[in-house]
Amino acid sequence: MYSITRPGWHACLSLNLRPPVRTYDGWNFLSKRLSPSELTAAAVMADLAVGVVVIAKLTPFAYLTTVLGGIPFAVLALRHRSQVVTVAFWIAVVLTFLLAGFSSATQVLVMAVFGAVSGRAYKNGWGRGRTTLTAIAVGWTVVTTLTVGILLALPGLRRLNLEVAATQWEGTSRALTRIGLGGLADALDPTVTWSIENWYIALPAAQLFFSVVVVLLIGRIGKPTVQRVDRAVRRGDPPAVEPSLVEKVLDRPGLTVLAGPNGAGKSTLLKAIADADTAALGQIGGVSWIGQRPDSQILGARVIDDLAWGLHPLPSPDEMTAVLERVGLTGFETRETDTLSGGEQQRLAMAAALLRTPSLILSDETTAMLDPQGRADLRLTLQSIAADGTRIVHASHLPEDLALSSRRIEVGKRS
Repeated sequence: MYSITRPGWHACLSLNLRPPVRTYDGWNFLSKRLSPSELTAAAVMADLAVGVVVIAKLTPFAYLTTVLGGIPFAVLALRHRSQVVTVAFWIAVVLTFLLAGFSSATQVLVMAVFGAVSGRAYKNGWGRGRTTLTAIAVGWTVVTTLTVGILLALPGLRRLNLEVAATQWEGTSRALTRIGLGGLADALDPTVTWSIENWYIALPAAQLFFSVVVVLLIGRIGKPTVQRVDRAVRRGDPPAVEPSLVEKVLDRPGLTVLAGPNGAGKSTLLKAIADADTAALGQIGGVSWIGQRPDSQILGARVIDDLAWGLHPLPSPDEMTAVLERVGLTGFETRETDTLSGGEQQRLAMAAALLRTPSLILSDETTAMLDPQGRADLRLTLQSIAADGTRIVHASHLPEDLALSSRRIEVGKRS
């Protein structure tokens, strides 16, 4: 028999089950749709960054919080593709602009750029010098070009932001005077006034200094946090799959059963099989995936709506009727999907898969959540579909499922 082994780069299997994207120096240059887990990570980290910015508006040291706001982007850059960081950035920018205005949105830009550079620096083992130079070359250039360009192009916005800067300094000056630092406020006042009047010089110079400070602070303060997150996530990585095992499964026609207890790696093997198959997941003639929770796979309000979901051109009524009859759902066309039993929902998921004429069906514990009768019915359906020539790989820990086929692979064992 064959086994699932640890660890390896292939351990990070994406949820959308597509082949890995070719990369250069850790950054992806080929577009690829974000998986649900990647999109969730981007949204959560963006929300954290937005929270930092909004809270910072209540303090007189708002820009110091850029260090904290950069940490979520550093974590994303460490664990995910550049597209995920980009999506998180745009989510954070839009939300921050709506909640706190233009200046705070530009602060998110600083967070994203320098956080991403810091995350990549930790991932690639860069030293402090290379990290700082990269932050200046990438971060300072991008931030300064965009901010100066926007302020030059929009005079009204420029006047507003300069007035805000003057008002903020006035408040800071009064605060310094009240705590006995009036001399410091008087000494700084000419410099601040000159900087506001000559903003096109002062702003890039200040951003250059700020760039160095931020990236060094993120490295000093954020690195321990990023390291802890990295260790925690790596402990949860799925095991890698031996290529020979994937080839063994793909070479078998008909119905193949992947047997083994929960946690043995059956789902991981199914994902590896989907990655190895050249056909597109969910497309006509491609790979179809059916999970153990049918309610999470149903999108349409009625059975026919769910069958046709995402298909172009739409299947004909006769085609939908025929596929429903094949899985034992005759007359269910107009039934509301939330009235179906668990077994009927699994049959509907199977019908939706068959309507796409797949070259391969991956069945991941599809009988686990059903009652005994539902399991028996679904087993018969799987055998019938396989007998008609469709290739099926069915993963299960149930002893009754082992009798579905003589072609069986024990996952987690080696012979």
